[in-house]
Amino acid sequence: MDPLTDLLTSADRLPVLPSLPADGRLHRDEHRGHLEALIPTPRRSNHAPSLAVLPSGALVAAWFGGSDEGNQDVDILVARLDPATGRWSEGVAVTHDPERSDQNPGLFLAAEDELWLLYTSQASRQSGLEETFNLQHTAVVRRLVSRDGGESWEGPETVFDQAGTFARQPIQRLAGGRLVHAQWLCHDDDTLNGSDQPVLQLSEDDGASWRRVEVPEAAGRVHPNAVELAPGRLVALFRDRFAEAVQISRSEDGGESWSAPVATELPNNNAGLSALRLPSGRLAVVSNEENDPREGAVHWPYERTRMSIAVSEDEGRSFPVRRIVEPGDGFSGRGNRRSNRRQEYPHAVLDAGGRLHVLYAHDSRVAIKHVVLEEGWIDGTPDQAHPDAKLWS
Repeated sequence: MDPLTDLLTSADRLPVLPSLPADGRLHRDEHRGHLEALIPTPRRSNHAPSLAVLPSGALVAAWFGGSDEGNQDVDILVARLDPATGRWSEGVAVTHDPERSDQNPGLFLAAEDELWLLYTSQASRQSGLEETFNLQHTAVVRRLVSRDGGESWEGPETVFDQAGTFARQPIQRLAGGRLVHAQWLCHDDDTLNGSDQPVLQLSEDDGASWRRVEVPEAAGRVHPNAVELAPGRLVALFRDRFAEAVQISRSEDGGESWSAPVATELPNNNAGLSALRLPSGRLAVVSNEENDPREGAVHWPYERTRMSIAVSEDEGRSFPVRRIVEPGDGFSGRGNRRSNRRQEYPHAVLDAGGRLHVLYAHDSRVAIKHVVLEEGWIDGTPDQAHPDAKLWS
């Protein structure tokens, strides 16, 4: 055997690059220039995270975990990041309904000392109900309340009791004080959830009462993410059940009425997304930028191969600036795309210093990953080529 072959076939003789440990601690990625952590979890499958920044600077994360989405053992888990140590606590279950699957949490700081956790609760597969496609048409939205920064919780209570009510984005507070909770209504039919109808719930009394506003011509456009770009001027970005493109709708009256959704230039593979306004005022969307449309048919592709953030300077009409947040495994081509583990369901928020925090289900839901970015990281360096480089060669 020649020396090179001997070297390359003796893996134990070569130095090992460290992988990100699931110890909850923030680590610096020296090459990519951001911070990241894996939140410790006792559950096999972990999905749909939400994040809140407390006035103290601590972070609270919530997600659902168990054996598999929709099963009886799926509960809401909560963890906290102590800013003094830079380390996440292990996720702890804060719900457990033996007849229901608790999913899609959304954290909202209702007051300085009052944190709400809204989540969907649907009949579980073990409940004895016949499951035609899934049981999302049985869901209601419940709420837990914490008055000690997520250490302990009161509840639950049902906030939205119409069967089939689903949500993903947390409550948003507009400049004028109005609360907006973006939802969609699921029906028990044979459309594979293509009949889901997005709605916005509005409250003028800090959530004591709500009234519903529908989005026209929007069946199959789900996961609405409402973003206020200027006082009273909103956009909503949608996941597309038809696996074509992120859809966008607009409101000029504080969410009272909405335009019919239209496609953006961002592809969408029937996968969750998160939208927000950056410190610069630009609109950002974190999503899986891929699609697999089937001529107007509802489609549920497996592939959610990498996570990117796209930035718009014209309120969602174009997204010329983009950067990969999570590159994933890198398999490409139709023959082996399913070799990629899934990176999915992001939620992004800003902290008091304007830093961007992104949570998402990592490596096919084995963990929740936390990435910390500066807005400038997205734009990068305009020209990294050496001045003598022959760019036309």
